[in-house]
Amino acid sequence: MSPLVTIAIPAYKRKYLKEAIQSVLEQSYKNLEVVIVNDCSPQDLDSVLKSFGDDRIHYYFNRKNLGKDDPAHNWNKCLSYAHGDLFSILCDDDMYEPTFVERMVELAQKYQNVSVFRSRADFIDKNGVVVNRYPSAPEWESMEDYMWHVFNNYRYQTISEFMCRRERILSCGGYVSLPLAWYADYLSIYRFSSKDGIASCSDCLVHFRQSGDNISSQDDKNTLLKLIATHEYEVEVGKLLKEQHVSNEVGLINLMHHHTKRNTKYSLRCAPKSVLLKLLFKSSEYGISSSWAWEALFSHRRKK
Repeated sequence: MSPLVTIAIPAYKRKYLKEAIQSVLEQSYKNLEVVIVNDCSPQDLDSVLKSFGDDRIHYYFNRKNLGKDDPAHNWNKCLSYAHGDLFSILCDDDMYEPTFVERMVELAQKYQNVSVFRSRADFIDKNGVVVNRYPSAPEWESMEDYMWHVFNNYRYQTISEFMCRRERILSCGGYVSLPLAWYADYLSIYRFSSKDGIASCSDCLVHFRQSGDNISSQDDKNTLLKLIATHEYEVEVGKLLKEQHVSNEVGLINLMHHHTKRNTKYSLRCAPKSVLLKLLFKSSEYGISSSWAWEALFSHRRKK
């Protein structure tokens, strides 16, 4: 049988929304529904939706902006409308290749004990030109192996590249909530794959758009929230490793700290001076060393 697949688009930005929707409707795999949740956007998304006449589209509107402080709130709202056996989130400025769903369903049928499936992705610019690619991955790996690759910078990730069994997501309580959803996609995937790992396709079937509007691209904004999220992420990863009785728990935790430390220092270098001054007195509350804030502050002075 062909399982029903739900593709959800948490929608806020209009600019590339039509391309995102079109890439779903053009899938070679036809037994799918498209759940689009307008997250109380001030932009005219309705006219984009009206340009499609496909009855597989189900359009919903949030009365308030759920994703402002944490996009995962809207991911879970999308999940609440889904009926598919398999569920995937496509960001409103990303795109699929026509065979993405077909290949994910094939993986799901091949690895029937696995709940998480992914495609290799590439980076595209504002004009849709491919500018880089994600590293390749084995067809199957455990959560532990996936973490090791992430912590050593051998994996990149966007939520758009994953498809999961909906029942597994629900059994884990949905997508993880972290400020700005910073690291939320990583932590969510670790949880969903903790029992049976991840199956991957080596072809680049997902296009991750570097539009400049992504949270990850806004390095000087929301620094404090990103630091809070990073600290919570580290705590939750530690708990998950203990729960799963991972053999090299200590080594993975040390690798994780090294990985997040580098990202944290980069965020601090991009932070406004007012934020750095605040952190000098409250660094422990954000899980960072006060010396990092001093180092970033002196860096600001050297730039002048």
